[in-house]
Amino acid sequence: MDAALFRGRSFRVGWGPGWTLVHSGERVSSEEKNSNSSTKNEFSFLPSAKSRPLMESCYKVVVEQLEVKGQDQEDDDDVQRPLEISLMNSSVETPSGSPCPLVTPRPGVEALHQYSDWIRELSSRGAAEPLLGPWSEVWSLLEALWGRLGSELEDISEYEQQIQRRNTFSSWLSRGASSRVEEEVALAGKHRHTDAIFSLLTGNQISSACRLAQSQGDHRLSLLLSQAGGSQDCRELLFLQLNDWRSLQTDSYVPEERLKIYTLLSGRGVWQSSDSSVNVFSELDWKRCIGVSLWFLLPPTSSVADALSGYEAAFQGSCEGGKYAVAPLPPYLEEEEPHLEEEEEEETKRPLHDLCFHLLKLYRDRHYSLQQLLDPLSVTWQRLDYRLSWHLWGVLQALHYTHLSSSRQGLLHSSYAAQLESKGLWHMAIFILMHIHDHTQRERAVKEMLALYCPLQETEDSQQRERFLTERLLLPETWIHQAKATRARRHAAHQQEALHLYRAGAWSQCHRLLIQHLASDCIINDNHNFLLEFLEGLAVPERSATIQDWDTAGGVYLDYIRVIQTLQRIQQLESAGYELERLHSDVTSLCSRIELLPCSCARDRLAQSEMAKRVANILRVVLSLQHPLSIPLARLAPHIARLPMPEDYTLEELRGLTQAYLQQLVLSQ
Repeated sequence: MDAALFRGRSFRVGWGPGWTLVHSGERVSSEEKNSNSSTKNEFSFLPSAKSRPLMESCYKVVVEQLEVKGQDQEDDDDVQRPLEISLMNSSVETPSGSPCPLVTPRPGVEALHQYSDWIRELSSRGAAEPLLGPWSEVWSLLEALWGRLGSELEDISEYEQQIQRRNTFSSWLSRGASSRVEEEVALAGKHRHTDAIFSLLTGNQISSACRLAQSQGDHRLSLLLSQAGGSQDCRELLFLQLNDWRSLQTDSYVPEERLKIYTLLSGRGVWQSSDSSVNVFSELDWKRCIGVSLWFLLPPTSSVADALSGYEAAFQGSCEGGKYAVAPLPPYLEEEEPHLEEEEEEETKRPLHDLCFHLLKLYRDRHYSLQQLLDPLSVTWQRLDYRLSWHLWGVLQALHYTHLSSSRQGLLHSSYAAQLESKGLWHMAIFILMHIHDHTQRERAVKEMLALYCPLQETEDSQQRERFLTERLLLPETWIHQAKATRARRHAAHQQEALHLYRAGAWSQCHRLLIQHLASDCIINDNHNFLLEFLEGLAVPERSATIQDWDTAGGVYLDYIRVIQTLQRIQQLESAGYELERLHSDVTSLCSRIELLPCSCARDRLAQSEMAKRVANILRVVLSLQHPLSIPLARLAPHIARLPMPEDYTLEELRGLTQAYLQQLVLSQ
């Protein structure tokens, strides 16, 4: 019967300001918080004939304000510091053919080491950032693989460099595994010292493992442990011993934990015993798998690339032992997902791997895909968190890795700029957008950001941000004034709009705004100084030449004000013959031009009439100063007739001229 009840239970969820949610379902927020609220936030649209309780109605609408919990609030210094590092290690230059400066990272490893120092400082302070652990691993790995080496020699051979990189990478693996190794050793206790020894070996803590074995009276094992990571002969002899035990089936009497240690010391990741398979990597995370491969399965002269290749074969199942290592999952998936399974990204159906693993692949192959490496999902579950990805991209550019498509670069810049924009750091978002290589897109993005956030009211903070944009980022100051003029136009603040258009060098737009909104009010209210300040600036030949209707609009107002000021100055002089002649020509010229002023409303016509009446009086005063005895009416009447005055005032002026003319005729007779 009522069309409004058709599909009455259908309702679109709507969001309002301040996280206000409007919906037709049950409350989203807790009942305790809603009960404490003094406002009634439910409305019913039931027919008046029915009186069911509101909560039972199927037509109720719930309006509630939600308390949305986002990521932990960060300290401003923690947000600003990496941006300052990026700015200090960037070059700001204005390319030819574009007024917008371009920011590019400076080549070198200085920024990389500064990022590493910053993340170490955060770690020492005990910052609460949830991503601090993964970030620390990423920057320390970058420093280990691409940072400055300890040797000061410039002529270092490729082999020596490879060994030093192996050592720095080994130290990175040891530091990363130390906390987990300590936990496992503490859980093992004294009664399971073999488990503790194995955990110490997976962290490359061989000396600690030897001391633990000696303290438990396991001296033979301690002797074997002391030779771990040594020559290949020791490994082969131990492997022969394992095979002998298997052939005699005496390995079944050896505990599995001890067999894992022997298998590891023999340089094997997997060993098939008489009744089961011993997998050294079965309970290790992927970083310790690489570490075990580097320290115990490969020769001491092997490189980082060799260790990565061995681990890849282990988790992909391309080696003889099959698939016996975990996949390099990101940190947020490492403990949730089952071992030996790879997570796939939904959109592209490609394996989702840890960012550190991608960095190792890039170190081995300079042409490795950067798209996967810079994906936020490789380090965090927050798909829109591009902080680390953007800063990492800048460091990779400094290391001469540039094979990232322009579309992905644009995604990085725009996404990180949006994050900074949401935190109120719109001036730093402009710094991010200035990395876009396309001139047109870069200029448009910067101008749009300025138009959104440039404030009209000048505060200390806004002045600091504007100085940052103009002095450090070298942005044209005219762009800031253009943005402020746009905001002033939105708020109908015509005086501020005219001021910023003038400072932006938009001469034609400033002139049009003055004529349409400000000039008439200034004439009516005798506020000539405000108008004169703009008109004198626009009257410069280079500027007035770009204004189409200057001679019939702004030029007329300027001449009118100058005539008034000249008359006031002449009246203070004792003899001003030349000045009077010049003023007379200016006034007569003005009489014929006032009627050319554009009038689009009653206010403009009123201003024009006021100007005409005042010019008529000025002309009469000038003629009276030139001819003190009698005003030559023949020189006055033609100009008065051309002035666009109201009819009553024109008739009054003509009547006065007629009477004066008759008096002259009578006196002449």
